[in-house]
Amino acid sequence: MIEIDQLSFDYRTFSKEPGLKGALRDIFHRQYQAVPALKNLNLTIQDGEIVGLIGPNGAGKTTLTKLLTGIIQPSRGRVTVAGIAPGSRQKQLLRQIGVMFGQKSQLSWNLPAADTLNMLAAIYQLEPDRYQQRLQELCAMLDISEIIKLPVRKLSLGQRIRCELACSLIHEPRYLFLDEPTIGLDLLTQEKIYDFLKDENRLHQTTIILTSHNVRDLEALAQRLLILSKGELIFDDKLSKLPLQIKQADAYCLKYWIGDRADVREEVIHDPGQLFAKMEEFRPEQIISLSKTGVSVEDVILKIYQREKERQLQE
Repeated sequence: MIEIDQLSFDYRTFSKEPGLKGALRDIFHRQYQAVPALKNLNLTIQDGEIVGLIGPNGAGKTTLTKLLTGIIQPSRGRVTVAGIAPGSRQKQLLRQIGVMFGQKSQLSWNLPAADTLNMLAAIYQLEPDRYQQRLQELCAMLDISEIIKLPVRKLSLGQRIRCELACSLIHEPRYLFLDEPTIGLDLLTQEKIYDFLKDENRLHQTTIILTSHNVRDLEALAQRLLILSKGELIFDDKLSKLPLQIKQADAYCLKYWIGDRADVREEVIHDPGQLFAKMEEFRPEQIISLSKTGVSVEDVILKIYQREKERQLQE
């Protein structure tokens, strides 16, 4: 379980005046200031949850991930993962954590992914039999049995991402942190990643913390959504509980031919049952197009961002 109690983190930065005079003054009298990245955050994540973590740039998402993985220490408050403070960097906890950053690779460009996996097995001191069993399991689930033998430079982006996932999960971590795991991937490859992560969560009860700007990631995976803004938690609930006030309901736009294709009509229908009944009135060749309009998760999240920004300007 992940427990966060009154967690705050401040980045230490400094300011200086421009020009030579400012540079000289900065050498002897540097003016430091604390910039808050997280403010009094309280949060509990149960084992086995898949949690989506989103927010605009500068919201504190990456800072929170770094705190949960022990890369940085809290300025104030407390954070524990499996009952251990990540900042202590105890081996007992590090063995239970897997991390993958979509824009940063742990693979060696000129070596096959198999070499990196073998190295990680040595670092985590995995038993040879269990390592081979886990490797075969991941290769089957991610369809990488052949590509892990090729130099990484010869792999496509999607193939590299699947190898990165294998590296993050080879030691069977209980907690997996993913930052933009599907960035730049085509829709088919994204679906393969989604299926794999859902299987990993179901089979091993792996807790997954997913940071992404891709709303499809959240819709496909997240059982719970956290929205950060300016270091504060402004939403914590299921996707279905997002405040859908932008439009009241989805609508279906049906465009079809009448007669000898001289008359084109368009009709907006809100009830799916009525839509199916209407379509049965026409031959297949009479239907020109069918599209769905209405509120989307992306619309709602954007609206929340805008509302929060307006609130901060008023303060």
